[in-house]
Order: sequence, then structure tokens, then C-alpha cells
Amino acid sequence: MDIKKAKALLSSVYGDVEWVDVLCRYSPKKAVGLACVAEGIFNRSVLPEKVKHFILLVIYLSQGRSDLVKLHAQLARSAGASDAELIETLEVFLPSRGVHMFSEGLRLTGVNAQALPKPDDADAAHEPVEVEDMLAYFESVLHGLPPFVSLLAEHKPELLQGYYILRSENLRAGVLLHKHKELLLVALNTSERYTEGARIHVVNAMENGASAEEVVDAMTTAILSGGVPGWIEGSKAFVAGSKAMAVAA
Repeated sequence: MDIKKAKALLSSVYGDVEWVDVLCRYSPKKAVGLACVAEGIFNRSVLPEKVKHFILLVIYLSQGRSDLVKLHAQLARSAGASDAELIETLEVFLPSRGVHMFSEGLRLTGVNAQALPKPDDADAAHEPVEVEDMLAYFESVLHGLPPFVSLLAEHKPELLQGYYILRSENLRAGVLLHKHKELLLVALNTSERYTEGARIHVVNAMENGASAEEVVDAMTTAILSGGVPGWIEGSKAFVAGSKAMAVAA
């Protein structure tokens, strides 16, 4: 790869920014190395290109990088993403990252939510779920019953009800496949070096049809925004999740 191609590739991922020009001008071999990383992530991929941009969008959103959020929203649209898919991408993180990430994501991506049709069950009432049933759900998806769930069941059952609704609704298949939603969480947890969270969602992604190659593809995409240390922790989560799947089989 020559430096001209390297600069074009880096600019396509990070935008027309000064640091790309500086790196290419003064450290061309390092620029080529970084471009090869980007090429390995985008040009040798088993995941759809728009899913890669969803991953980078949410990671940069969590990092407060509004310029790169806008860039990857634009690139996701260029790869065929709809506003409905962008909204579902942002909704995935309501339980784990809070309202700010969702509201800021809507603002930065320029989603026209008013133009989207309301779901058929938009006005339906939600019947409360028994605590025992919620605990059974969490034990299934978390592969155990961690203290943060059991303590809520004991002391804050109404809060647990809300968390249950958010989590179960957000992760079911919609305009995005269930496995892609799990892989979004895998990637963000990888970038944040949250190994246990990544492991949980590695298993859930595989249980919902993701291949080992797709999981690794999602994890390594986070290298572009978080560097190799995230992947080091992600690789541990991948190994642990793969072992759990093998035992379950």
C-alpha cells in the first residue's frame, strides 16, 4: 500500500482531519500500518458494512466524539442504513448507557423520527411481569443470577420491572437482527475494556446465530476507536464465551 492510498483510506474512516495529514506527511510507514488495520477491518469483513458503521457510531457517541458520530451516521446511510435502523441502534444502549446517549445520538445522527410510522402496539398497556418470571429471564440471558439483579428484585422490584422491559424489548429482533444488537454491545464493551459485559453478549450473540467470525469482526472493529488494549480484553471475553457455548452444547 502506498501513502496516497493509505491517506485516502484513513480519511474515509476518520474524515478529512489534520492528524491524518500530519501522520501521512511525517510518519508514512506508521500511516500505512494504521491504514492496513482499517483495511483489515472494513475490506475483509463478514459483517455488513452498515453494521460496522453502527458499531463505530455508538463507540464514538460514548466517547463524546460528535464529529465522528456524524461521519459514521452518514457512512451508515451510504451503506444502506435507514433511520429506523439508526434509532434501534441507539435504543440498544438505553438500559446500559442511559438517556443521554440516546438523546444525543438522535440529535447528532439527524434522524427524522416524526417521519417513521408508529408501531401497531404503540398505545397498548404493559401488564406487570411477576418477579419470578423476570428473574427467570435474567438468569437465562445473563447465564446466572448476578447480585445486581437479585438485589433489585428484593429491594427495588419496580425498578427491576423497568429494566426488564427496556432490556427485553431492546434486544428482540426488529429492523435490526437480534445478533447484530448483541454484537453492538459486544463491540462497545470491548472498546471500554469491560470484559464481563463483552463475555455475556458474546454468548448471547452466538446463541442468536452469530458465528465466531462475526463476533471477532465486531470486536476488532473497536480497535479503530479504542486501540488494541480493548481487543486484548475482548479476546479474553471471546475465549470465555466460546468455552461457555462449548460446555452448553
